[in-house]
Amino acid sequence: MQDVARAAGVHQTTVSRALRNDPRIPDATRRRIRRIAERMEYRPNPLVSALIAVRRSRHPPSSPVALAFVVHSAGPDRRYLPHQYTYEAHLAGARQAAEELGYRVELFLLDASGVPARRVDQILRTRNIPGVIIGSLPGAHGSFSLSWERLCAVVIEYTFTEPALDRVVHDSYDGMRRIMAKCRERGFRRVGLTLTEAGHERTEYLNGAAYWMEQKADGFFAEIPPLFTPGWDPAAFGSWRRRHRPDVIVTSNALLPGLTGWCRENALRPGRDFRIANVNAAADGDISGVYQDPVALGATAARVVIEKIGRNVRGVPALRETILTAGRWIEGSSLRPKQVVRLGPAA
Repeated sequence: MQDVARAAGVHQTTVSRALRNDPRIPDATRRRIRRIAERMEYRPNPLVSALIAVRRSRHPPSSPVALAFVVHSAGPDRRYLPHQYTYEAHLAGARQAAEELGYRVELFLLDASGVPARRVDQILRTRNIPGVIIGSLPGAHGSFSLSWERLCAVVIEYTFTEPALDRVVHDSYDGMRRIMAKCRERGFRRVGLTLTEAGHERTEYLNGAAYWMEQKADGFFAEIPPLFTPGWDPAAFGSWRRRHRPDVIVTSNALLPGLTGWCRENALRPGRDFRIANVNAAADGDISGVYQDPVALGATAARVVIEKIGRNVRGVPALRETILTAGRWIEGSSLRPKQVVRLGPAA
């Protein structure tokens, strides 16, 4: 602002008032100062502006600066079972991290029972909310429009694809490799992968890529083709299992209810008759697999947005950055090692 004032030959206070359209500054002077500021590519620091506004106000706000968490709400788009739906966990993590840094997070729902994107955009503008976290969307290639040029934004998971905003995602490739490593440690060579087509696409095919690479690495694993289906298909699954005889079935929450029901119908016991591993296991469940820790993922997203606000990094980046978060192994009871029968000494 001092540079603009020097170039315009006025006091810095005059520049401040002109850029705020203060009527005490003549209209011609305001226009001249704005032209100079634009030519010099002057941009106000939003945090300083907010601080000054609070100091000038006779009734400063009692609540912290708000961030928006925008997500499709429940309904037909809800993935998996209610207790396994992850946006609530992402939101909880974002709120916890934001509160620690002096911010708060507000939820905005987008669907038929919520509000359209244009209304959310209007609210964000009116309330001068500087940051937005885009939660996981129902489809693999989600998109909607906000005034990105004025927002510090980050996306959770791979589902929001246009525009190409920075994103925070679970490292699905590493998660699958971890599952395969556990199978290797326990001597399971015949490991089969079955996912929904949409679920596989939602992670940009990384689960399948890691599975394929592990099979090709050193010949330890049998080359069993993965089974990708629109949804649970007992006929397709039964045919695939009879043909390839996997000792371990790696799957996801989308197919797990169908798989466990199929086991009951066929009097099979997961963890004994065959093993199961989940690419998105529950933290306290019986099914072994990788817990993606959605709370930590949401917290990371909030920290990224707040860091962007601090550096005044707004809009769509020239090159998108992707931050990968690692999950942790859940032992469960569905991937027990093979039992070794020990024979006693001959009589």
